[in-house]
Amino acid sequence: MADLATAPLVYSFTDHRVYRRESPLVIAEGDGIRIRDTAGKEYIDALSGLWHANLGFSDAELIEAATSAYARLPAFACALGRSSAESESLAHELLAASGGHFTSVYFAASGSEAVESVLKFLWLASNANGTPSRKLVVTRDSGFHGTTLGAASLAGITNQHAGFDLPLPFTVRVPRVHFYRDHLDGETEDEYIDRILRTTRRRIVAAGPENVAAMVAEPVMAAGGVLVPPDGYWPAMARLLDDLGIPLVSDEVVCGFGRLGHLFGYQRFGLRPAAVTVAKGITAGYAPLGAVLLGADLTDSVAAAAEKYGVLGHGSTYGGHPVAAAVARANLRAFHERGTQHRVAELEASLRASLESLLDLPVVGEVRCVGGLAAVELMADGAARRPFDPERRIGRRVAARAREFGLIVRDLGDVLALCPPLITSVSEVSEIVSRLHKAITATLEEKA
Repeated sequence: MADLATAPLVYSFTDHRVYRRESPLVIAEGDGIRIRDTAGKEYIDALSGLWHANLGFSDAELIEAATSAYARLPAFACALGRSSAESESLAHELLAASGGHFTSVYFAASGSEAVESVLKFLWLASNANGTPSRKLVVTRDSGFHGTTLGAASLAGITNQHAGFDLPLPFTVRVPRVHFYRDHLDGETEDEYIDRILRTTRRRIVAAGPENVAAMVAEPVMAAGGVLVPPDGYWPAMARLLDDLGIPLVSDEVVCGFGRLGHLFGYQRFGLRPAAVTVAKGITAGYAPLGAVLLGADLTDSVAAAAEKYGVLGHGSTYGGHPVAAAVARANLRAFHERGTQHRVAELEASLRASLESLLDLPVVGEVRCVGGLAAVELMADGAARRPFDPERRIGRRVAARAREFGLIVRDLGDVLALCPPLITSVSEVSEIVSRLHKAITATLEEKA
């Protein structure tokens, strides 16, 4: 590949030192859960593009929805007191699907925009409510919330900050939840949860709960390693936030629209967030769209602020684009009509059963699975929780080997992330895990 200065694309989330030496993977077409590159080689995409192609790559209903919408109204904005019929209908349908838990919807064009928007709404509400000190946001180590300035500041992943003069100083950083890696020897799950919650409380109290606007958190951390919380974590965290008077914003850019089985990720854990951010799966990746679903309190505060300042000085030209909204409506219908919740339960069971076979490999320390999200944690010694030397880049090498075997996974350090389309069959899951097993064993047979 050419040097970055002459290359046609700047690749996000990419080590460009590697891509100066290797040719990028360029995809020409897709069908179901399989994609083909420009040389005709076929791959199973076990990452759903970038956590978003929930219905695979050739869903006729979503394609028809987009085609028809383009013929009716190819462009319009949700701004200046105007909207399209598709975006208006989608907002009503989303609110109905939430069971009345939310009262308004703001449309953005991406997950990063959705998170950035909810941050601005929180600060706007604090000013409108006469509590201007409430500007801090609680966020967790290893969290990922987008790449715009505010959203990236929430991140607990250091490579999102390096060189960007980030994070901006409005966060209260608290521990992630990763029992396998972080528990003390002999510590039970309940003891581990108690310990990290005590640390969380201490850090919030030190910052002053009266200065905190909200906690922003993913129900299950995706890019941070597919970190599945122990059963007692979210109930304990919800009690802590209630005790301190801090609302929760559930960031479901990855976890929403069936990825955890339920339509919304917070439903899997019995949470009651003040707002939810969504993107990716809202259109199954077939069109760019993000959204913020706002509860009554935040809706009223934003409305009061717009009245106080004369205008809501925030917006997005492409948020709620009529074609994207039409695709999202078709996707929402598909979720209910195709029995997606039941299908994801079957996918979760088959993923867990197949991946657990990898535990026979001494370098696999843990496998994690919830809904259609999964991860394989690689360790030099899995039983002893002894990691590989980072310089060996085992995860990256396994992902590269997997690609040779016709499988796309994502390496998050020495964690291999899987997020297969929700339409993946039991036999296809077996094929995914078989190819991954080959990739791991082939990598370990290499020198160094």
